[in-house]
Amino acid sequence: MKLLQQKIVHAHATLRRARARLGLTSPLQVRPARLVVRLDDSDLPGVMGEGTPLNRGDWRRLLVDAIAWLGPVPVTVIAGQRGDHPELVEIIRFVHRLECPTRLVCDGAGINDAAALDLVDVGLAAVSVQVGGVSSTAHRSSVGGEVRDAAEAVSAFIEAKRYRGAVLDIEVLTPWRGRVNEEISAVIGWARQLGSDGFRLTPPWRAEALPADPEALDGVESEAGPFGRTRHAAVVALHAMVAVQDGEPGRARQSSSRQRMMGTGRCPVGGQRLEITANGRLFSCPFHAPISLKDGLKVSWEEGGQAHLKAIAGCGRSCMHVELAPAFPR
Repeated sequence: MKLLQQKIVHAHATLRRARARLGLTSPLQVRPARLVVRLDDSDLPGVMGEGTPLNRGDWRRLLVDAIAWLGPVPVTVIAGQRGDHPELVEIIRFVHRLECPTRLVCDGAGINDAAALDLVDVGLAAVSVQVGGVSSTAHRSSVGGEVRDAAEAVSAFIEAKRYRGAVLDIEVLTPWRGRVNEEISAVIGWARQLGSDGFRLTPPWRAEALPADPEALDGVESEAGPFGRTRHAAVVALHAMVAVQDGEPGRARQSSSRQRMMGTGRCPVGGQRLEITANGRLFSCPFHAPISLKDGLKVSWEEGGQAHLKAIAGCGRSCMHVELAPAFPR
């Protein structure tokens, strides 16, 4: 029954993504297909990382409001370096009770054996741990933080899954930046040998500090084989970002008729997700002015989302940072 419910959720999300890709700019025509809850705002640009932190009551009100409006949707919790956030377990417990499949994205900091067991026990469905290398130097240049934290978190989730007999998808997520090209093969081999369920390469937010090594980039898919989950569109976007490292978000948007037909010329973010930051900011894309958080998410989207979606539709950049909140594996 649970599997059937998740398939229904994903079917609704697929339909919403299809509508969003049509380029509709009115929030009355497009509803988000995924909810993103961010507990670590440290990497957000500009004003997006500012504001007053939400408390437990705030989170519960917003989550109830979101599900009442959107119905059960996939929820991604981005914890970043805050695996020890005091609300992490409670948020995942709460959205699980609301019948939402939930994924955690983190760099491993704050996740130990006890924390992994707690998260499995409250219904976590999937986890993506960011790993940038097998050495401290490569890992810090790609992800930041400590490689020991990431490695211990992956091991902790694998052990918790085995100990509880849980259905938990464990993914290693690697941003293509810094010195990751020097150790990407080792990361894939380590992740596979340890017992994780998949590997995904993700483009960073901005086209800067990317290793100019197209051979290594092209070799990732063949290296990972069936273990790999990187979408071809992400690899194409990375090649464009590597070729033109202008420090801007994503890559310059393409506008050929073929790309328009295939949907690769459009921004893959606009309207597809609604993100709530730890400080109460609301947006689909972090590089445009946030949506004003008013009395309820639905009202906020319908009254303040128009300008935000129009800004995304008129943006000259196309980003793949949705990979930081990847879809659930089917």
